[in-house]
Amino acid sequence: MRLEGEQLSSVEYVQDYVQLRFNGPCLSAYNPHWITSGQSKIEWGEKGYCDALCRLITHTVQKTKLTERELAIAFDNNEVWTMSLHDTDYRGSEAFCFTDPSGNQWVG
Repeated sequence: MRLEGEQLSSVEYVQDYVQLRFNGPCLSAYNPHWITSGQSKIEWGEKGYCDALCRLITHTVQKTKLTERELAIAFDNNEVWTMSLHDTDYRGSEAFCFTDPSGNQWVG
């Protein structure tokens, strides 16, 4: 998943998941996710989460990190969007689907 240097261009809420669009690449996130900023953490479903996620629009990805436990996207404003990859957090067979600008897809 190559997102470094990409700007978050839009956020789309689709029933029980969210899509993050990066001027071409798109990440559909199905598992629980949250945003951290310093010591502050706000989770999907909490009051204010949608506003916090939308405030990331126009910010550039500085770094991505994919481990067995989570997918993290760090932005240029020092905020980090993170999604759980813990087995107990899967609501279906996939945690995410990443589509690159050419239409190739990767699922995790």
